[in-house]
This record gives sequence, structure tokens and C-alpha cells, in this order.
Amino acid sequence: MLRTMFLTGVTALSFSGGTQGAMAKDYFLASGRWDNVVLVIDLEKAIDPANDGTAKAVVNRLRVTPDIEVDGKTVISSGQPITIAIAPDYKRAYAINHSGRTRPEAAAAFQHGHAGTVTVIDLKKALDPASNNTLAAVEGYIETGGFGPTGFAITADGKHAALAHAEREGDEDGGRHISIVDLATNKVIQRIEQAYGKPGFPCPPDPVPHRAPDPKFGCFPDTNGVTISPLGGGTIFGANGGTDDISVISLQKAIAGAAGAEVARIPVQAGGFGISTSPDGKLVAHASRENAQTDTPGNTVSIIDVEKALSDPAKAEVARVLVGTDDKSVPTRPFVAAFLPDGKRILSTHFRSNNIDFIDVEKAIAGQPATIKRVELKTPGGEPSRPRGIAITPDGKYAAITGAPKGKPNSSVIWIVDLASYEVKGRVTEIGNESYMIGAFQAP
Repeated sequence: MLRTMFLTGVTALSFSGGTQGAMAKDYFLASGRWDNVVLVIDLEKAIDPANDGTAKAVVNRLRVTPDIEVDGKTVISSGQPITIAIAPDYKRAYAINHSGRTRPEAAAAFQHGHAGTVTVIDLKKALDPASNNTLAAVEGYIETGGFGPTGFAITADGKHAALAHAEREGDEDGGRHISIVDLATNKVIQRIEQAYGKPGFPCPPDPVPHRAPDPKFGCFPDTNGVTISPLGGGTIFGANGGTDDISVISLQKAIAGAAGAEVARIPVQAGGFGISTSPDGKLVAHASRENAQTDTPGNTVSIIDVEKALSDPAKAEVARVLVGTDDKSVPTRPFVAAFLPDGKRILSTHFRSNNIDFIDVEKAIAGQPATIKRVELKTPGGEPSRPRGIAITPDGKYAAITGAPKGKPNSSVIWIVDLASYEVKGRVTEIGNESYMIGAFQAP
């Protein structure tokens, strides 16, 4: 049976292969985006009160983008690592680089529309002190064959991954395919073309929008996050930032390159980013981030019934939950919606309202008030928390959340939240610049 971990918003793994050792330790792997690093964080150190508001829990800073030659000088390329995915054999991590090997000045001038790459990371080497500030943990790079890559979801057998591209060359709009990656060869083997949206004007628009917001968005799906359910022989779900809906794609047809791989579209409140699958594969949670036509942030999380998505997609959205606020008129810009390991709760992050919500899944589907707890996140320096990515430890005890505004190097923060008490147990600083997604793993 195919099964994936929660991807794009949350990943977890155990090096023990399902049998956790008594001396095993928990770590997080965080994207550092503009600092072009991936950071390794020690959970035990992160929840030590003496380390709150410091960088003492950071074990290693791994370089993940290669050197390039610019005007005769060697410089670090601006790859913008934004997403972390963990292989099910617990040996590798994948950092999705939104701008690949781009010249730093080109990425700074316009952060979108660059050719992407995926960095393959050896997780054992990631913990080696010798890997700090070097490329020593990098096994290689995957050429994505697209622009502005974002989401990356791995099948449970570890053989393939679904890779989303949110953009086209030079533009923030224009993403219209999902790539299938063979992880044995680290090669893209299929490109699944997605349908145009239905914005009420001819597609594609002329010209294609260069950047959001633009009223001509709506033709290209511009997929951000992806996740996979085992149902239906394997089904990919893509959070479409350009068309305010979710793509439903047959994994088997996608791997085979067969026609008709995209089988449905499910409308949601706004274009999403973080999306996840429940542990039993029956539900998908989608965070409605914003509308690219108007730049209007969303404020809901959608819960999708996978079986209905395959049989009757018009009825697949079984709940739409207001998050981050009790006022429907208040925009909160949800970033990630992640199922917790118990399958009974969803954790969501809200960039605008600077808080997180814990949602009762059963109550949400029943149409009842479903917010279990709302937690405000505070930075050590008093800046807005701007929460984004989520990772959950394999034992389901803690969540790590990335955030803080884009700014100078090492300006991001991670919050560690106890999932039983809903209390913040620690804050780790100096987590790159505009840290996005994060993963969790366990090692001896």
C-alpha cells in the first residue's frame, strides 16, 4: 500500500525504522531560504528553559546550494531552499530550492521565475559537526525541469516523488505541471500537465502576469504544496495558488505518463500553500493562503474527503473552518494545515494573525465549533511572529513552527509547542532568513 508522510507543511521520520531506540534523540531540519542553508535543531536543547530565545539548539548549518562563477568570482548561488521532505527509509532529506542556482543579484531583484533544483541531503552526515557551513552533507542535486518549485511529496516505497512548480520562466504566474521524480536516479521521468482554471476570460492570458496580485491570474494553477493519499491506488493533491482550488491527480497514471492523470479540481476559499494527508489517508487538510488576483488573504482551512474527491468532487470539501480569528471579516492568511499523528486534530499556522489553531477534525466535519485552542506566538525581539511551516516529532509530543518576518540573515525563529498542553516550550533564533518549511527526525 502506498502511503506518504505529511509533506510541504510537516515531515517526520525515525532512523530506527519504526522501532524507536531508548537513547534516540529528536531533531528538526529547517529551511533557511535567503541564507541558502538548512539548519539542524536539537529538540532537547530547544526545550531547555536556559536556551529560550537563543541559537544554542542549532547543531549544524548545512550549505545546500553550490558555488557558481559570477563575473570571474566564486559566489554562493541563491537557491532559496523553502521546503524540506524526508525519505521513508530515513536516510535522506530533500531541500527544494525555489530558485536553484540563480545569481544572488537576480534572485534579489525578483524572487520568482527561476529554474529550480532539489538538494539531496545525507541525514547522518547532516548531524556530523564536520558538515557545519559546508556542502559535505550534500549527495547531489535534482534538476527539476521547471521554474519556482515548491512542494515535494514522497511515496512510501521511496521510489518516486511528486514535485510542484508554481511559476514559469521569468514570471510568478505560469506554473501548469506536476513532475514525477524517480528517486533511484534522481531524474524527472514525467511531467503531468494540469488543466487551466476557469477565471472568466480566455486562457492563457496575454500577457501572462509577471507578479501577484494581478487580475489576470486564474488560468494557471501555480501549484504550491503537494501531498499523497494511499486511496485510489495513490492520489496526489495539489494546493493551487493561482486558481483557488485543489488538483486531484492519479499517482499511478502520473508515474506511467498516462493521459487523464488529473481527474478533478476542488474549489476552496483561496490559493493554498501547505497541505497534508491524515494518517489513515482518508482526509486532506488545505490552508487557504491568499487570492493571487486581488492579494486578499484567506482565513479558512478546508477538509477534503479523499473518497469523495475521487467519486464526487463537488461534495469533497466536507468542512471549511475559520482559523486564526472568530471574525469572518478578518484575514489571517493561513500558511500550513497539518494533521497531527493522532488523526483527530489539525494544527494550522496563520501568517497575518500571528497565531496557531488546533482544530478538532470530528467537530469540524460535523459543522460544530472546532477550535480546541488558539495560541499566540511571540518573538524574543517583539517582531510579528508570522508563522509558516510545521514539523511534528515522531512520537507526536512536540511541534516546531517556523516564522518571523523576512529581514537580515539569521532573522527567523522556531517555536516548540507541547501538543498535550498547547504551551510554547522554547524559541530558537537564528534560523536563516524567512524560514519556510521544516521537518522532524529521530536519530541515536
